[in-house]
Parts: sequence; C-alpha cells; structure tokens
Amino acid sequence: MADLQFLIKSDSPASADLMFWRVIGHEALARPSMYELTVLSKNRAIAAGDILGRAFDVTMEFEDADGGKHERHCHGHAVRFTRATQVGRFFEYRIVLRSWFWLLTKRSNSRILQEMPVLEVLDAVFEDSPIKRFKKTKSDNVIGTHAPHRYCVQYQESDYCFLSRLMEEEGIYYWFDAHESPGTMHLSDTSDMAHEKLPVTDTLTFAAESGGEARFNEIARWVSMHQFDTGKFASRDSDFKAITKQLSADKGDPDTHELADLETFEFPGGYYDGDDTDNIAQVRLDELVGRRHRHWALTGWPDVAAGRSFKFEGDPDGTRDGDYIIAACTFVVSHPGYESLDMVEPERSVGSVLQEALNDDPVNADSRTVLEDLIAGTPTLRLGPRGTSAFLLTVMPSDMPWRPPRLTARRTMPGPQTAIVVGKQGEEIWTEKHGRVKVQFHWDRYGKHDENSSCWIRVSQPWAGKGWGSVSIPRIGQEVIVDFLEGDPDRPIIVGKVYNGDNMPPYSLPGDCVVSGLKTNTHKGKGYNEMSMNDTAGKEKITIHGQYDMNTTVQHDQTTTVKNNRTDHVIVDDALNVDANRTMHVKGKLSETIDTGQEITVSAGYKETITGGATSTISGGLTSTVNGKSDTTITAGKKLTVTAGFDETVTGERKMTVTGPIKQSASATLDIHASAAGTYTSEASLKFAVAGSVIEITPSAITISSAGSTIKVDAAGVAISGPKISLNG
Repeated sequence: MADLQFLIKSDSPASADLMFWRVIGHEALARPSMYELTVLSKNRAIAAGDILGRAFDVTMEFEDADGGKHERHCHGHAVRFTRATQVGRFFEYRIVLRSWFWLLTKRSNSRILQEMPVLEVLDAVFEDSPIKRFKKTKSDNVIGTHAPHRYCVQYQESDYCFLSRLMEEEGIYYWFDAHESPGTMHLSDTSDMAHEKLPVTDTLTFAAESGGEARFNEIARWVSMHQFDTGKFASRDSDFKAITKQLSADKGDPDTHELADLETFEFPGGYYDGDDTDNIAQVRLDELVGRRHRHWALTGWPDVAAGRSFKFEGDPDGTRDGDYIIAACTFVVSHPGYESLDMVEPERSVGSVLQEALNDDPVNADSRTVLEDLIAGTPTLRLGPRGTSAFLLTVMPSDMPWRPPRLTARRTMPGPQTAIVVGKQGEEIWTEKHGRVKVQFHWDRYGKHDENSSCWIRVSQPWAGKGWGSVSIPRIGQEVIVDFLEGDPDRPIIVGKVYNGDNMPPYSLPGDCVVSGLKTNTHKGKGYNEMSMNDTAGKEKITIHGQYDMNTTVQHDQTTTVKNNRTDHVIVDDALNVDANRTMHVKGKLSETIDTGQEITVSAGYKETITGGATSTISGGLTSTVNGKSDTTITAGKKLTVTAGFDETVTGERKMTVTGPIKQSASATLDIHASAAGTYTSEASLKFAVAGSVIEITPSAITISSAGSTIKVDAAGVAISGPKISLNG
C-alpha cells in the first residue's frame, strides 16, 4: 500500500506553520472521538491561544489496490496543547483533539426541561451553548419510540454528562463521521440498519498466512471473546395515580452456556405508567445482551472508522465470516519522515496517550483489559514507528442488538432543598385534584416563577387516607422543603414548609414562644382562621377564631365542661334547634335580659314548674292568646292587682267556680250588662244593698227595704209596710 498523504486543515492562525508527524486516535460508539495530533513546526513559540478551541481536520489520503485515491478524516477541536521537544531543526507540538460534543464537558448547568422527547432535549441544550455554531447532527436513524420526558432535570452536571446519561437511558448512541461529513454526529437507536458500509470497499478479508504484511483491505489478526453475563432483566416501578397497580417488566434472552438465566433486577424501573414498561425493559435487556460477544481485528487499511459496517471473509476457522459493525477503532498513523529527520522516530506510548479515552470507552467497558493487552502486544500500535499505520477494530455482529451501557452516573441529589411555591399570575393558590403544587428552585435560572417552573409536585401531609386525612396546600410565595425519591432529581416530593425573612411566623417570637397552633390567611382577602394554644403557666388558653363561619358536627354525644365562668357573645342572631328533648339545670340564679322582645313558640304542651316563689314584672302591656283550653291551678291564694283599667272579654261561655266566698269591691261604679237574659243563682240567699237600701232574696222570701219601708214577698203573700203606702199614685 502506497504511503499516506496528510493534510491539516484548521481555522487556527498557526495552521500554516504545522507539519503532520503522527496521529493517535480512538473512536467509539456513544463517545466523542479522541486524537492526539503530533506536529512539527519551525516556529518555536506558537501561542496556545491560536490553537485551543480551534477546529482541526486531519485528512489522510490513501490509495486502493487500483490506485484510486480516497480520504479518511480525524476531526475535532483542540482541547490540549503541549510543546514537547525539539526534533532536529523543528519543534514538536502535541494537540489533543476531541469531537465537538466533548466540549460540553466544560459547561455545567442546572435547568428543568419539561414535556420534551430526548432529541428535543439535545437540541435545546445545543442551541443554548456556544457549540451551536459548529454542531452537526443527523438523527434519521432514531426510529424507536421515545416518549416525552414529563420532567427532566439537569442539576449541577455538565451538559455532556446530562445528555450522555439521557441517551444511555433511552438506548440511543452516536458516532462521529470520519468520511463524507467529518465531525457530524450520527444518532441511532437501532444497530442492525443504521451503519453504512465502508465507502471504498464493504469487504475486509483475512490476510493469507504467508508471513507478509496485510495489504489494503486485509485483516492481519482476528481475536474473539465471549463472556458470562445476565440472561434476564426485571424491573418494578410505581405510579401514584394508580398506586395499587404493579408496574413491572420482565424480559429474557438467555445465552447458550450454563447458568445463562441469571437475572438482573432494577428498582425503580424508570417508567411512570404501563405504556413505557416493555420498551424500557427491552432497551435494558439489549444493553445486557450486547456485552456478551466482542471481536477485535487488526488492519492497516485507513478506510476503517467507528460507526461503519463491513463484511468479513476468509476466516481461517470458517465460523466468523459475516457482517460486522465497527464499534470502536484504536489507531496510530505516523509520517514516513522529513528531510534531515530520516532516523528520528516519534516516541510515544499509544496506551498512555489513549488512557483517558479507553477508560471511558462504553464498547470495551467489560473487556478493556483485552483491548489493552492487544495494544501492548502489537508493536505498531504500542510504538507507532515512523511510516506505519495500524488500526485495531472492536467489532460486533451487525445482527446483535447493541445499546450503550449506562456508564454516565445519574446525578443524585445530595439532600433536601428548599424552593418557592409558584403558580399562575394573579392566583394565590395553584394546585390540582391531588393537592400537588409547583415550585421555583433557587438554582433554576431559566424558570419564570410561574406555573411552568416545575412539574406538579406531591406534598407530604400528616395523614393521607382514602377520602380522609389532613390537607394543607402550600400557597404561592411560601418556602417549602423538597426531597427527591431515590435521590432522583426527576422525582421531587415536598416534605415540609419553613418560614423565612419574607414569611415570618404568625406569632411574635421569641416573646410568644409558648404559643403553638395553626393560623391561616384569608384567600385573596384580609382575615384569618386560627386554632392556637398558649402554654403560659396559670394562663393556659386555647383560641379558636373563624373569620366568617364555623360549623361543628358531632355524630353522637358531645360533653362540654367549664369549671369556671363561661361567656357567649353573639353579635347578631342565635338559633338553637333541638330535634328531641332539651334539659337545662341551673343550680344558682338564672338571669335573662332581653332588650327588645321575646317570642316563645311551643308546638305541643308547655309545662313550667316553680318550686319557690315567682315574680313577674311587665313594664308595658301583656297580651296572652290561648287558642285552646286554659287551666290554671293555684294551691294557695291568688292576688291580682290592676293599677289601671281591667278589661276582660270572653267570646264563649264563662264559668267560675269558687269553693269559698267571693268578694268583689269597686271603688267607682259597677256596671253589669247582658245582651241576653241574665241569671244570678244562689243555694242560700242573694242580697243587693245600696247604702241603707237592701234587696234580699232567700229560698222562702224576697225582701226589699229602704228608709224604714219594706216589701216582703213570701208564701203568705205580699206584705208592704212603711210610713205611707201609695197605690197608683
């Protein structure tokens, strides 16, 4: 194979001074590429500011067996610049290049993203960072179902780690193009159809065992590995909206070896409802299955690159021919030499150069020692002598599902935090049927302190039963304590509330430190409800205040004991309804004062018993109406004194029975009138007297006497006596 030609392209002001000397590289699925570019320059004082952050594209031009020319690229941004030594009349510099996605390791943030699928999350982060100027992505191979993240938190982690763990959780991986579109980030969630064939030829063949070097598209060495691993995956999770429903997923794909059905169990499963379970479980199983088999192939063919696929032919065993995906590519390519540098070798340990990338390689995460041994055992890789090229490929069968292992640690919240309750503008309380609220975290620079600042967050209550318990909804502006289930920033829960400089306690402290209780604030108004207890010795007091109404319901008995005085003050009306009997016992004096009037309505009988004397004083008039019969019994005497007139009207018959004498006295005239006949009846006698004139009626006689004259009527006849008797005048 003819010598390679090299070209360095860059927007660096120093690019014209740079001569290619060697490049050591490592490319892998699901990780940014890493290259150490060694250059020579006559300029002994290249400024780091002219190199760092600049984009470099190292082009390798090579020929195929027919003399056709092709290119292979190493594209990245300079992240480390070292002046190494002097080589002859040149000065050696080393420039570490990383794919543009790696630059996000240097940018950390805290933010909340809601209702976004993972690809939208990537775009949002990219567009919010300086790399948007040169980022290039291609995501048409992401074809699986990726539900929107209802609530997705980046907390005190780099943009790179945030996006990496999201993609790893969703089974999405990427690689960077080394051919037609250098530096383009290809995204995929399906390994069996996303990888284009090698552009020059899609077939790599095993070199004949002739002792010669592999040429062109030949493979000089092939190493295979199989490892014992899990054969089943199971997970569980919960959804508070259907808490008794078991969210679970169980998937299995055991290998053919003994004890291949060992199971990995995870909790929580990372899903929120039953629609996600199978998809997520399959991703996790694919992640496990993808670790079982690895192959490594050594070639000098520069066309190879991570993310491409090829057909392997000529396997000496005849068992490994087939289609493969290049999952990782570790290589070293050195310049054949410049004038006056024919004998100078670029001394550099490939293993040490790539240690950072190898430690973070997801493809070889479970087989890194095998990869390191292969590098150490291959002189062209270990030393990278002048004028050589060696590419060690990590490959896997194209029909084997592969998902990136979850190497990027999920950010675990170090403990509870406080946040401010927020909601819709103009509202004082912002909640929903589960009593959840939204908050603005102190670290969130993007939130607008409104109803979109967070997801709905559940609030811990002292009691939470099925239609019973206690409820205290945090209000907008209050500071609450937020904890996180399993330490997951995506699963916040409010566990308490605290006072602060803006929201002070309802009681003046420390003066009222003996007061405990609950005091609310009228919603969108002025006022409060309160239940408080004052524990001052000798002045202990319970205070209950209702700003408007107060309702008390006791389903059975209620007993109230007041061991000293009691005062009830009703400003307006007082209504008491007793459906059965009411008994009131006052051992001392009962005093009632009514300023305006009193009305008593007794629908059935009325009985009043006074064991001692009773005095009734009415300063005004008294009207009594009895629609039925009225009976009054007085066992002792009765005295009735009327200081003004006495008018009595009986609309029906009136009967009066007196067992003793009746005495009537009128200080003025006495008039008795009957509209019909009138009768006076006496079993003994009747006597009518006006001064000295008397009419006396007895059973045997009627006697009329006046001024010495008498008329007597009896059985004997009529006797008239008087000084003078006149008949007819």
